[in-house]
Amino acid sequence: MSAELVLAVVGLIEGSIKLVREIKAACHAYRVADEEINERYNRLEFVWIKTETQLKFLRKISDHLTDDLVQSQLDLLHRLKGKLVQANSRLEDVNPENAAGKGRAIDILRKLKFALIKSSLDELIAGLEAWQQLFDPTWYLMILVTDKVLDNTLLEWKDGGRPLSIQEPNPLSKMLAIRSTLKPAGSEQDNIHVSLSHSGLKGAKEFPISMTTARAVLRAKSSGLLIVEMITCPPGAASQFKDDVENLAKKLQNVEPDTFGLLCCKGILKHHDSAKRLSAIEFIYRTPRNSRIPETLRQHLLRQNPVSLSTVMQIAKQLVRSVHYVHTCGFVHKNVRPENILIFPKGIDDPSLGQSFLIGFTDFRNANFQTNLYGDAAWHRNLYRHPQRQGALVLERYIMQHDIYSLGVCLLEIGLWRSFVWYPAKDGESAPIPSMALGFSCSDKDFEAVRPTGQQQIKRQLVALAMKELPQRVGDTYTSIVVACLTCLDPGNGTFGAQELTDEDGITIGVKFVEHILSSIIDISV
Repeated sequence: MSAELVLAVVGLIEGSIKLVREIKAACHAYRVADEEINERYNRLEFVWIKTETQLKFLRKISDHLTDDLVQSQLDLLHRLKGKLVQANSRLEDVNPENAAGKGRAIDILRKLKFALIKSSLDELIAGLEAWQQLFDPTWYLMILVTDKVLDNTLLEWKDGGRPLSIQEPNPLSKMLAIRSTLKPAGSEQDNIHVSLSHSGLKGAKEFPISMTTARAVLRAKSSGLLIVEMITCPPGAASQFKDDVENLAKKLQNVEPDTFGLLCCKGILKHHDSAKRLSAIEFIYRTPRNSRIPETLRQHLLRQNPVSLSTVMQIAKQLVRSVHYVHTCGFVHKNVRPENILIFPKGIDDPSLGQSFLIGFTDFRNANFQTNLYGDAAWHRNLYRHPQRQGALVLERYIMQHDIYSLGVCLLEIGLWRSFVWYPAKDGESAPIPSMALGFSCSDKDFEAVRPTGQQQIKRQLVALAMKELPQRVGDTYTSIVVACLTCLDPGNGTFGAQELTDEDGITIGVKFVEHILSSIIDISV
């Protein structure tokens, strides 16, 4: 670790903390005099508590991080300090003792100062919240750092940070809980139990969700909706399958749905066959409060109802976050498709699209373990797979970049807001066919060979479609993000490079993904 980088990080953190203290001091005298200023002051404190907790932790362990991770955080810290310097400069001349004059003149001056403080705080709070969205992904990448110092520091700090609210607990506790699941068997993670009793769903009402294997469940005497997703145990791999599912469930128990774009796991249900062998496991997910039954992204794309550009960006940004945090948890998803993206209605009286979450962990695996080389010839699934992973029998092990490619195909569909897969029958039970939006023919026969013909041709056609159709719909930045994802394993790709860009813990790829994909899409404003 470069000493210069560490010193720069520490200096920026200390400078930022000092600036916030000065900003709060400048506003403190006006809290009693104006209720609206007091509300904004409290909101600033609410936002800053989490940020300050994360920054103080980073300051303490920055010399144990990789150079690329620290450099990524350093760039963000420069942006944070710039926002704080700007806010402080607007408030530094606001001092109640400077008010000269009397009568109407001082009353006007007082109102002007109040207005300045309110607008400055509004701008600062919005800036901090936007910055937090950029910072969280790199901060949580520290989960993957294999250094005991981080665990020791987390244990020291986990009770020291004051929680923001019941809804948003200390981020250090979250990180510690997720890191504990990375440890080998025999460690404290063995004390975390995720198995549930089947009696918990006795008498529950089930509601199918079209075009996905998941279903919604409403338990008796409960208003909280659950999402249930079954994963079938592969032949001859029950032990590894059980360990992987339990490990993922432990991680998903500690996610922040709004931040991660993943539903929080309540636990798992194990199913056995007549010979008492493990046959399947079901994930049980909690849903946001007062949720109604969700629909898949595929359903919305097929419906072809027009949506606003802001809605398109909201769904796209959340999906990018989802993929990133799956990788941060040490897994590859292997099944990123519109069928596995749930979108909840915004409210009881509001039919517009609300929060979206990535599910579909039916093919997931630990990123550090070998993957099976079996696929299938279904064109509507291969369309979302990188050419290296297409066909019934694949020759390349699954890596994070393959998920990034799948993400690119989904982002292309979202940007066009048209489905690439079409079902002649509205119930989704008929055999799917390529839609007009896809612009080229595709069938299962194309993927039946060991080395399917036309693998690269499909990718080239998707890239061409993105470059032709997306700019006028969603802009150049969104287009470049899609193309970067689709070409992530091309030798000339300036973002991820070729196949050899892999790293033992996934941090290098994670940092590049945050810098070039996640940060870029978050920065898009509508």
